[in-house]
Amino acid sequence: MIEERVHFYADGLKLEGIITYQEDMPAAPAILLCSPHPNLGGDMDNNVVMGLAKVSADMGFMSLRFNYRGVGNSDCHEKDIAQKYQYWDASLADGNYSDAVADTRAALAFLSAQTDAKSGIFIAGYSFGAVVGSIVGGDTTCVNGFASISMPFGVYSVGYLSGCNKAKLFIYSQKDFATTADDTIGGFAQILSPKTLELIEDSDHFYRDQETLIAQKVCAFFKECLHYLKDKTSLTARS
Repeated sequence: MIEERVHFYADGLKLEGIITYQEDMPAAPAILLCSPHPNLGGDMDNNVVMGLAKVSADMGFMSLRFNYRGVGNSDCHEKDIAQKYQYWDASLADGNYSDAVADTRAALAFLSAQTDAKSGIFIAGYSFGAVVGSIVGGDTTCVNGFASISMPFGVYSVGYLSGCNKAKLFIYSQKDFATTADDTIGGFAQILSPKTLELIEDSDHFYRDQETLIAQKVCAFFKECLHYLKDKTSLTARS
């Protein structure tokens, strides 16, 4: 497995990331990994995000995980640590996470340039990353499907998914401080198909010791998407 440190730009800010892949997979499908909120332990070294990077490489994918602006070595207009914390805290208070969406779009553009879109491009986001990842994945043509882990239903509106007809996977736990099982099931019911809901039993928001299982479920789902897309392309070519 190869891990390559990279950088790209969003709104003139230099953001850091890591591409993970197997050397013998030149045309691998790609997954953009979106981290939780920066003020809640969200960076590209998060346990769930790193688990996704490792397992996805083992299962034949290339991935890019990255740090939002002001996290790790990613630039930010705010320079002081306290100012960065207040900046991100405001995004929780007023629901204005447009900068994180901009960072995610920039990361997706960078990843897209590293691979052939025909191989397949997906997004997997965890917690806050599930929100920004699904926003970008839902309205970007090159994205074939996305997975949301611990989507904070009941905290953020997901009305933007009401008309999204892309393949969608939602993974949740029964003891999640960010959302309840009832909110998840209710929110899921309002989302347009195709969609899949998976419960990780005996776990909470942090999914300790469940990282590999989650990553395997995500990658298996994306592989199913690839098979569907391949069959659909084959049928179109024959018609």
